[in-house]
Amino acid sequence: MNSRAWPYRFKEVAWGQIGARFHGMAAEYTEFRPMADIVDSVLACGGEHRLAGLTSMHDLVVTARPVPEYSPVEVVIVRSPSSGAVGPGGVIIEHRSITGHDDLIVRPEPDAVPLFWRFMTEKFGVEPARPTGRGAAR
Repeated sequence: MNSRAWPYRFKEVAWGQIGARFHGMAAEYTEFRPMADIVDSVLACGGEHRLAGLTSMHDLVVTARPVPEYSPVEVVIVRSPSSGAVGPGGVIIEHRSITGHDDLIVRPEPDAVPLFWRFMTEKFGVEPARPTGRGAAR
């Protein structure tokens, strides 16, 4: 097996803290705007109840709940241009599986949120909840 899954204990961080971090960085460096937008979308649809996240340098690392107690942990990593893996105006979203069947897609920054939810749906079976009636579906 050639797993590139998260090899550490997944020490999740509250989504509000992750959002504050990326919004602060985006205020100074526009390449972090897609990261802040992704976090906003997670919070807007109640995704914090179904997804756990943390940051690694300038990257967003996400896994499904319940978070596995032991590594390796299957994750999706969102990389900004500052990570050096993609040029200006781009975003990389990468799935790192336990089986080694990884997936990586590069898109322009405006595609970051839809691509993130595509990965969440395909890899973890977590779809964004859509508002229904007076409240938001969870």
